[in-house]
Parts: sequence; structure tokens; C-alpha cells
Amino acid sequence: MSASASPVVLLRVDREAGRHTGHPRHLHPALDLKYIQAGLEAALHAPVPLLDGWLERFSVDDFVCRVLALRPRYAVIRGVTWCIGEAVRVASRLRAAGVVTIAIGQQVQHFARAGFAGWDEAYDLAIPGEAEEEAPRLLLRLLAGEELAHLRSGWRQRVALGNVMLVQEPDALPPPRVEADEMRDYAFPFPVQRRGAVSRWGYVLTAWGCPRPCRHCTAIVRKSVGRDLRARTVGAVVDEVLAMQDEGVQAISFEDDSLLVHRVRFLQLADELVRRGVRMPWMANARPDELDDERVAAAAAAGAMLLKVGVDSGSARLVERLGKTGDGDGWLRATEEGFARLEVAGIGSVALLMIGMPGETVADAQASLALARRIRPDYVQVQRYQAYPDVPLWGELPESARARGDEYHYLDSTTNCSEIPDRELAALQRRFYREFYLRPGFVVRHVARYWRHYLSPATLARLPATVGYLLRT
Repeated sequence: MSASASPVVLLRVDREAGRHTGHPRHLHPALDLKYIQAGLEAALHAPVPLLDGWLERFSVDDFVCRVLALRPRYAVIRGVTWCIGEAVRVASRLRAAGVVTIAIGQQVQHFARAGFAGWDEAYDLAIPGEAEEEAPRLLLRLLAGEELAHLRSGWRQRVALGNVMLVQEPDALPPPRVEADEMRDYAFPFPVQRRGAVSRWGYVLTAWGCPRPCRHCTAIVRKSVGRDLRARTVGAVVDEVLAMQDEGVQAISFEDDSLLVHRVRFLQLADELVRRGVRMPWMANARPDELDDERVAAAAAAGAMLLKVGVDSGSARLVERLGKTGDGDGWLRATEEGFARLEVAGIGSVALLMIGMPGETVADAQASLALARRIRPDYVQVQRYQAYPDVPLWGELPESARARGDEYHYLDSTTNCSEIPDRELAALQRRFYREFYLRPGFVVRHVARYWRHYLSPATLARLPATVGYLLRT
């Protein structure tokens, strides 16, 4: 977008390049900002620029220069704990230049619970929780001339009380627009079953909220905040998917915290995708205890090519402690049976696992590695757990596990909630990746399934960095 004046800019902040990690990243769009953009553009009948700091090596100086070139009056800034320092610096520089700054994203809940030096001075306003509906309303009030001081007192009280905004009318939200360069910018970087390289991706939310009672979950990895499921009508979802298909999207990523969480609704969605002739494959998030025969069969018939499954741990004791389920042994059985069903159905799988969780022992972590070997997913993602300030169990953590600065990233952690020594915890993560991805059996199986993916020049260009990361790990 050219550097013409715009009253509002929408910004997603990233970690600065010097503090970043070298692992391959799946760059997904900030859908909350995309919904805010759509709402403002519908009201203002004018383009509203969205600058995504994830799409290039991030620098606060360069990012601020790009923003100020647009000459905005208001900036909505999305940040999270692991780049909160950069978010505060961006906001401070913009506010000093006369731009009204509005914070959204998990950084708001972080500040409410743990504080952060300079955050209060960096932001004029903040919206805790889900900002998709509230941000356009707030900005339209400001553009209409409402006093900033009047609005400021209200948000300070809301943040202090821990109150969050929630999307209440999801079908009333105008659909985000999708541009051709975004389809490529946010492509899923790894192979998917029986497909060549899929280069143009679209992202869809079908519902806000997750009714699961997990005690370790953070809004950094979730797509919404509330517990109550607030769902769009199935017809509206499929309308959006078909519109993306017409625009040239080749595959869909459903971004719900769990697409399969409501069994009846998911079956209705799968039936509607088939009935209306959606030809695009898709991927989504799920839990092991949702992978029953009926839902897996419906997913396969409707075009599912990959499910990212939140296994979390191979320790029955630990999954119970974290509130995943009251039956840890049942969780492990559901995991093994669910991944077996995905294999038979021809749906790819990612096992999402964590190590270093509160109370975890070396034996618990080894149980997770053993489970990953048994279920044979297409990929594993092993995150070193970091207790961010918005997690429900934050109040139970010892002070030593509550980092107060901005060194919260799970690959650059300064705290440890587990019973595993720091050095051994880091070694376990490296061992996990090496023993899973560098096994000859995995390599042979992977190449046999995904060789078409590696015929793409773009994929071949990324391959040395991916292999290098695994070898370094």
C-alpha cells in the first residue's frame, strides 16, 4: 500500500530479528486484525492498512518508520508476551509522534496480571480479550470526536478488573478480505498428504471460544479467549470458503481452537462442505478425544488433509493435573486410537506435545517421547512449556516460575515450571526432535508420502534451512 495518509493503521508486532529463533515458522495471519480491518473498511468506505511484522525480519526502527509514513492518527497494536518489549517500544515511539495507541492481543492480559515496565505509558487505550467487535466501535467513536480522556478511564478500570471483551455476534462480522499476496505469504510450509506444493492458503474461523477446562492454556496459542462457544452459522462459513475458492485459494486452514469440539456442528459443517461442492483440502486443530470414528470419517469425506492434535503429554498423571481430562489413561487410549483412525482415513497428523510443564518429571517427558513413537504422526511439534501470565494456573506457580521481563519465549526461556533441571530440559527437547525426525524409518516414510512437495523450487530453497535446524537441534 502506498504511503498515503490513513486515519487508522493496524499492526502486528514480532520479535526483533536479533532475538529470534531459527526454526521454520508457519506464518498465519492475525485474523483478529483482519476482522477489525474489514469492520472499519465497511464503516469508513476506505482502505485501512494492516502491517504484519511477522512477514519480514522485524526491526522496531524500520517498522515505526513504515507506520509514520502512513501519517495515521490511531494505531491498533497487536502484541503478545514473547514480544511485549518490542510492542511497548513501537507504541512509545508512535505515541511520542502524536499517534493514539490502542493495545490488543494477549499483551493486555499480561499487563493486567504481571505488569510491564513502560507499558502503561506506551498505550492510550487497551481492549482486553477479543477485539474484533469492540475495536471498530471504539475507533469510530474516536473518529467522531469523543474525548480520549473519557475513554481512557473506562479501559483502565476494565483491565484492572480482568474483564475481557468477547465476540457476541460472529455472523455479523464482515468477512476479512483476502489478497493474492497474502495467500502466498501465509502458506503452510510443510508437506501435506498426497499433494504437491500447495502455495495459496486461506484462513477461516468458524467459532470463537473453547469450552475445554485446560489450566495451562494461553491466548498466545489460542484464536479466541472465552470459554463459551460462539459459532457462526454453517452456511456462512461455507459461503466464505467458496468465496476464497473463487479467489484462487488452494487450501483452507480452519483456525478454531478445535474445529471438532462440538460433534453435531462439525458433522453439519462436513456435510455442507461436501453438499456444496467445496473442492479444497483443509487442515484444522483437534484433540485426541474428539477423533472418534464418526468425526474422522466425516473429516476425510469433506477433504481434511491434516489435523494438528493437541496431545500435550504422554503422562496420564500430568494430563489430569493440567485439566485436560479426568481420565488420563483414557486420554492415552484415545490418542493411540485417534491417530490410528487418521492413518486409515489418509488424514495427515501433527502431534502437538510439550515438555517442562508444572510438576513434570523426566519420566513424564520420556512417556511423551514413547507415545509419539507409538502413534507415528506425520510431524511432532515439541514446545518447551512457558507459563505466560494469562494462564489459569498462574496463581499456583512459585515466584521463581513467574518471569517478569519479556524473556518469555519458549525457545529462549528464563523460567522452569517443571521438576526437570534446566540443562536436562533443554537437552530433552533436542533429543525429542533428533530421535523422531532423524530416524531412518521416519525419513523413508516421509519421502514416500511427500516427495511431490519437494519438486517445488520454493520448497527446495527452504530445505537446507529446515535440515540445518534439525541437525543443530
